[in-house]
Amino acid sequence: MNSEELTHFVDEVVRSHELATGLKPLTSHQEIISYGQNQGFAFSEAQWTDFYERDFSALSVPMQQKVLSADRKHWSWAFRQLTAWRAMLMEGAELHSQ
Repeated sequence: MNSEELTHFVDEVVRSHELATGLKPLTSHQEIISYGQNQGFAFSEAQWTDFYERDFSALSVPMQQKVLSADRKHWSWAFRQLTAWRAMLMEGAELHSQ
């Protein structure tokens, strides 16, 4: 498995409305991994974990707290997990995610 596939998945979610819409019902990292794999992106759970942890560790402490406290039942939860995906959220989505 190639970590380029994971980067490609992350980028394609940003580019493709259809792919991004598929994130809305997801409530766990395992669901995100399965979704990406089911969409044809070959990456492992370990690759996702490494990618997520690198992204998370680069955040400020207040932003880390926002990511960790996001409501898993809110449609925006999966988008909040990565910086590239958070940038897709419109202002105001944050008000309803906690």
